[in-house]
Amino acid sequence: MYYLGIDGGGTKTRYLLVNDKLERVGDCESKTIHIHQVGINGIKEEITTNISKLCKEANIEAKDIAFVFAGVPGYGESQEDKLKIDEAIKEIMTVPYMIDNDAVNGWAAGTACKPGINMVAGTGSIAYGRNESGKLARCGGWGPGIGDDASAYWIGIRTINEYTKQKDGRNEKTVLVDILEKEYNISYDFEIVDIVFNRLKQDRTQLAGFSKICFLAAEAGCPAAKRIFEEAAENLFKHIKSLSKTLEFTNDFVVSYTGGVFKAGRHILEPLARMIEEAGLKCKLQEPELEPWNGAALLAYKLAGNEIPVNYKEIMEG
Repeated sequence: MYYLGIDGGGTKTRYLLVNDKLERVGDCESKTIHIHQVGINGIKEEITTNISKLCKEANIEAKDIAFVFAGVPGYGESQEDKLKIDEAIKEIMTVPYMIDNDAVNGWAAGTACKPGINMVAGTGSIAYGRNESGKLARCGGWGPGIGDDASAYWIGIRTINEYTKQKDGRNEKTVLVDILEKEYNISYDFEIVDIVFNRLKQDRTQLAGFSKICFLAAEAGCPAAKRIFEEAAENLFKHIKSLSKTLEFTNDFVVSYTGGVFKAGRHILEPLARMIEEAGLKCKLQEPELEPWNGAALLAYKLAGNEIPVNYKEIMEG
């Protein structure tokens, strides 16, 4: 039998088909299945088309797939949308399946489906966890404007704000000013206003790019940039602490992390590790075991009743 994992994202979707031994037999990438970007018909068309494509490449029929796990972006955040997605996928699926938020793929990949938490801090931020009894919970993921604490967007906005304060003298000037002005070719006072509102159109992804300025400034020793990362780490810690309390782990657990914010390395990881230790949380901070699309397939395999082999990582990445 075969097992299919679907890893939906905001811009693209990855499909991975594995066999009874967890060996990869087919994979493909296509556009997003986010309901607000492709609509209900788009979701049905994308999933149907790509399952057919994978089956053809693997020389199998859809009925040979024992289980499908689909991590769908935005799933569960609107009850109305959730019901529409449930109905749409029910119409097209002919084999056992389960749908959940795409954050679940990150958890499955980060912990290899073991009790623990996965912390995502990219353009947005969200944490998802499961405990030993299967209880699940999420924290964060409220979106820009009202949430996404410690995301690249959040860091980017604070970097711009710090720049304006240093520029007009409210805060002491640091290398952050020179780095930002060089990166964005700023030649006159207040040009940052034109950049943010006119050139970048306040685009969330574009503004998240300013987190790179914060990293470069922190690397150059800027205390303000380091404080921004310290505050980001504190927010990430609060996600982890909240979930650990909600899920009431009975044993030591894993906290995996993924997303562009963690490319800042020691600037974000060292304060986060320190806060976890000071709080006495019995968890191990680590990089994800697998990529999210591997996590989706691994979860499909497990949900079908299979035991995950000890050498799963070697098999799936081989």
